[in-house]
Amino acid sequence: MDIEIDTLNFINMFKKDNPVAPIDSEGRIIISGMGGSGISGMIVSNLYEVEGGKQVVSWNNYGLPNWINSKDYVICISYSGNTAETISAAEKAIEIGCEIDIITTGGKLKEIGVKNKKDITLIEMNHQPRAALPLLLKPLLYKIGFPNLDKQMKEISRIEIPQKKAKMIAKTIEGKIPCIYSNGIMRGVAYRWRCQIEENAKQLAFTHEIPEMNHNEIVGWTLPNNQMSVILIRDNNEEAQIKNRFETTKNVAWNKVEIIECIAEGKTPLARIMSMIILGDLISIELAKLNNVDPTPVEVIESLKKELGRN
Repeated sequence: MDIEIDTLNFINMFKKDNPVAPIDSEGRIIISGMGGSGISGMIVSNLYEVEGGKQVVSWNNYGLPNWINSKDYVICISYSGNTAETISAAEKAIEIGCEIDIITTGGKLKEIGVKNKKDITLIEMNHQPRAALPLLLKPLLYKIGFPNLDKQMKEISRIEIPQKKAKMIAKTIEGKIPCIYSNGIMRGVAYRWRCQIEENAKQLAFTHEIPEMNHNEIVGWTLPNNQMSVILIRDNNEEAQIKNRFETTKNVAWNKVEIIECIAEGKTPLARIMSMIILGDLISIELAKLNNVDPTPVEVIESLKKELGRN
């Protein structure tokens, strides 16, 4: 299982060096990326929402938002370099006159960068995009200049691979649809869990956020469904009001439902995020084994790309 090998080597991927020049931008930063490449932008956007300092927006669509202007900085991330939406974002940024940087292994995105004399960070090839998160995220963080990054990278290198815990959780949610809830810097983590379960284990999962779900989805738990499983991804540095929301929701909405709580480990925000991403990735692999499926191929995505290419 190629994905399983990469997952177990997750920490080592962070140790690979990518010479990266920091960008010079006082304005907004838009990170364009899709799927396994795009998750890095979501993580960075969530970090800056909490840590402050810069306005960083994750963009997961064709082109760019209509509010963008030439003073904004665009970073395009595509592992393959051939992601249609990200290519269109790069072309739109050049048309508008934005400065852009590119993180990729090659493809058409690299060609666009070379043609327009843009900064290109080339990363290691021969991985599935969703398994290459450290290779994509590390240069992105250095480009943007995330504070105390060397210290946070050192803490990441000390994270233990929680295989035993992942197996236990996977067995608990086997045959069920995970409903994953989070808050703050863990929002991108929850989305990563959802995508990894869907791509690796080939089964559906859903996500929502505290406190927003308290105003809508909580009512859906009035009649508990035994095919659903509640997973809470929680930061170990929650604000008091968020902690109260989680605890009260557990008592009010899920008092008759089995709950799996996963608490982030670590001191720095990036290490806490990575501790939960590694756990979620491992759970998705263990679910794939229980579902008797190979986690590596994503045939329906490839079929969709072929059909889109014909239209």
